[in-house]
Amino acid sequence: MFRSKSSQQISIGTKSLLENFSAKSSYAESYRTLRTNLHFSLLDKELESLIITSAIQGEGKTNTVANLAYTIALTGKSVLMIDADLRKPALSTRFGAAKDKGLSILISDVLGGNLTTGKMSDYSLQNLFKLCSLQKRSCALTITDDANEVALSFLKGDLVDIYWKNRPQSKNLANTLIKEKILTREEATLALAHQKKSSRGLGTILTAMGFVPEKELNKILSIQTMEAFRVTTAMVDGTFSFKSLGEGDIQASVGNGIDFEHLYSDFLNIDTPGSYLENEIYAAILSTKHENLYLLPSGVVPPNPSELLSSTRMGYLLSLLKKKFDVVIVDTSPVMPASDALLLGPQTDGVVLVIKSGSADRKILQDVVQQLKISKTNILGVSLNQADRSKDGYYKYYKSYYGN
Repeated sequence: MFRSKSSQQISIGTKSLLENFSAKSSYAESYRTLRTNLHFSLLDKELESLIITSAIQGEGKTNTVANLAYTIALTGKSVLMIDADLRKPALSTRFGAAKDKGLSILISDVLGGNLTTGKMSDYSLQNLFKLCSLQKRSCALTITDDANEVALSFLKGDLVDIYWKNRPQSKNLANTLIKEKILTREEATLALAHQKKSSRGLGTILTAMGFVPEKELNKILSIQTMEAFRVTTAMVDGTFSFKSLGEGDIQASVGNGIDFEHLYSDFLNIDTPGSYLENEIYAAILSTKHENLYLLPSGVVPPNPSELLSSTRMGYLLSLLKKKFDVVIVDTSPVMPASDALLLGPQTDGVVLVIKSGSADRKILQDVVQQLKISKTNILGVSLNQADRSKDGYYKYYKSYYGN
């Protein structure tokens, strides 16, 4: 069960929410039918995330988001509504949360902020790694505590080197190679003297001079890298600082044959948000006055909605929230004036297209469906909104059978 870190509880400010209608009304029944149809829309998995959108403005997509989410929450599932309409955030407005910190701030400031210094007690190592990855930073991260200092190098978000700066003398590369009888003291002396005149790492010099086979060197460097990781993960009370670097300034001293991604995944669960990101993200999620129903507001309207929604930061946030809630329902801008639904669609189980009865233009709808298919978005179905059930025919029978 998710519990919002915010003490604020919100309620939707519209008479069209299902709580204002009888459970026996055809209005309530239509949303239960939509819920059931969505449940059976995927053959091999549970529906976990979907987008509600429309072709143009004013077709009722936001109302559909609120009522579908409310209907699913009544079954006991935790449901998160995300207002990803960063142009005209109607969902946030209806819940009275238009001025709250929300999606745009999480993407731009929390996940995209240029962090420079801080305390390890406030940020986990997972946070620092994830922020470097999401921002594709080329930088040096130095972590220091009372006992140790470690420098980690990142190239476009990928870890490429780790250097335990105050490694005990007995454990440095030269002495370790001598201890393992891979290198003689005379060879070590020559290589160290050459290193003083060069910008290259000792390992590179040793292989270039033919003193140490590359395979043997990588074996020792792998062990030393794991030792450096163990030291780094224990530095929970230290401080950290970032220094931006150009690609030419980063030289991986290990480099050859070491899979850093696999290595640090053995030490860190990089997919967990960690304390800082968890606190920031979950604090932005608001509880509603309806059990199991939550809202992530849009936040301030940004100048670049499509850029934010198409970023890797948005993808990470969405994947994190899908793990936290049973169902995530995303409200986006209409398809014709904006590409937002097309950008987010492939990251969800699919999209429901809301069409207002009697006002749909067939050519526009064909264009929208074609665009969704091109973006590789799974079209779950169409919701015909504001249909007149008082007319003769099927709906007359429906009304007489189920009640007004």
